[in-house]
Amino acid sequence: MANWFDRYSRQHFHDWTVRQLNLQPYQHVLEVGYGSGQLLAVAARTLKIGFLAGIESSIPLYRQAYRRNKAFIRRQLIQLHIGELHELPYPAHYFHTIYGSDIDFPRKDVGTECLRLTSLLRNGGRLVWLSQARGYRKVDNLRTEAARLQAACLTAGLTDIHTEYQDFPSGPGMAVTGFKPDLLIDPEPYRTINNRLLNPKPHFISNIARIHTALYS
Repeated sequence: MANWFDRYSRQHFHDWTVRQLNLQPYQHVLEVGYGSGQLLAVAARTLKIGFLAGIESSIPLYRQAYRRNKAFIRRQLIQLHIGELHELPYPAHYFHTIYGSDIDFPRKDVGTECLRLTSLLRNGGRLVWLSQARGYRKVDNLRTEAARLQAACLTAGLTDIHTEYQDFPSGPGMAVTGFKPDLLIDPEPYRTINNRLLNPKPHFISNIARIHTALYS
């Protein structure tokens, strides 16, 4: 029964995540911390044509992800990497979308990693951080994490930053999304957090993110 519940909840989270990513054919996509490769497989089935790269520091998790996504790897739809972000071999402005789920960046490093990932994004590309409050993780902790990620996105120069919350059977989840300014459209990009409601649930007050930016930038 527990296994069925876990699969049911995970499926809902994956479906919601794919909607946040808005994947389109022929895009280049990067997953940071692909774990056992479950979400990567869902993204590959959605993308169908394009390129998906993943970076993970754990060799056992890499092996699991490789087994799970072997068919996509043979089709050259997926490329798995082991190591750290700074070791990725891709040029600047390569990816349309970069995302990560439940990434445990140290507080002092999250801004640096967001800057690194922003340099890999194409103009107009999106960076999406996803997390879920499961078990010991309380909802308040999830909101604090959202503020920290919003602040990091601001520091990295992303714009139209917004946070969406969603309830799942295993606990609430959130997605923090920011976009790299399209310089062809806006020659003087601005840094904002978009407070519009993407769903009926109240969003976290973005002023706290600005306080985090002042403290840790």
